[in-house]
Amino acid sequence: MKQLLKKLTHGKRHTGAAPSALAFPDAAAAENYLKALAPISTGTIQADNRITPQYDLHIIVPCYNVARTIVRCVDSILSQKTGYTFFVSLVNDGSTDKTPELLERYRADPRVEILTQSNRGLSGARNRALEHIRGKYILFVDSDDTLRKGAVEALLSKAVETNADIVQGGFVNITGHGLVFGRTGYREGSAAETGQTPYGMAWGKVIRSSIFAHLKFPEGYWFEDTIFAFCIGPFRPAHYLIPAYVYNYTRNPLGITLRSRKKAKAVDTVWIMRYLMADLAQKKEVHSAQVQQLLLQHIALAWYRLSRLDETVQQAAFLVMQQMYAAYYAPQDICVQDSRLLALHQALAAKNYGQYLAAAENLT
Repeated sequence: MKQLLKKLTHGKRHTGAAPSALAFPDAAAAENYLKALAPISTGTIQADNRITPQYDLHIIVPCYNVARTIVRCVDSILSQKTGYTFFVSLVNDGSTDKTPELLERYRADPRVEILTQSNRGLSGARNRALEHIRGKYILFVDSDDTLRKGAVEALLSKAVETNADIVQGGFVNITGHGLVFGRTGYREGSAAETGQTPYGMAWGKVIRSSIFAHLKFPEGYWFEDTIFAFCIGPFRPAHYLIPAYVYNYTRNPLGITLRSRKKAKAVDTVWIMRYLMADLAQKKEVHSAQVQQLLLQHIALAWYRLSRLDETVQQAAFLVMQQMYAAYYAPQDICVQDSRLLALHQALAAKNYGQYLAAAENLT
């Protein structure tokens, strides 16, 4: 995570000394403060999607005001040379530029459908296509990114060979002008066997479509890809990694990854984590080392995402997350082995803001 964050962001983190007293008397006051800044979304992960797998792969591309990049994106998909069949959903999410006109170029292609809706955001666009899944596997492609040559063949051939639920490849970081500034790759093998931690974004991987039979992206939240960590990961899917670079990720200065850390909406990192943990608790999947580690990692990630905001916001987020963590894990509930995760656990158990800041920064 650390290397990717360095590549996608700029500037120093706030590492000032922790205040001797917090600005809020309790978590309830802190939560009210955060709600005023960023109201909690009512989006849900519950779905009842229809799956009719006429194709090997269903590729989903959300499109909102992407006239500059959409042709490059779609062409990279349709030019894939593979023995596998694929179907592409291009979802026009209420675009107001020339995106709809450019999408019309592809209407005659039998492999393509164009769906049009009022703006619902990235999650809503993906969800529209997920309502009717037409492939054995799903691949999400963002409209300012591209598939690399051979991506579909490399991902699906390994999925068929290993019967994996998810097959993920490496990605190349590029600028909007096509200049490469970094690569992230994997050693071949299952995530469990190799000990590698795959990145949790939606794109760059093929996913068995049955995983999304009753799952969708929670609309209204930022950081909606968190569902991969909380809604899929704990259920131990067979996750296979390949060394091939299959995806070009475009660094977008207007995207959430770069702009969110200065926006109050970044508080969604707390809300979505709390919502998804509650869902895991309902399914009785909370009390395991994997989930405890997952939660600690995302608490540290939340600190990072909020670290450019006002100190008061950070204090409020700490109190809300501390209360959430304490609801699931007592001080003596120590399943994690990593000393850095243990330090964060101890900070949360002690309700010590200064220790929390140090431990969270050490993890990111």
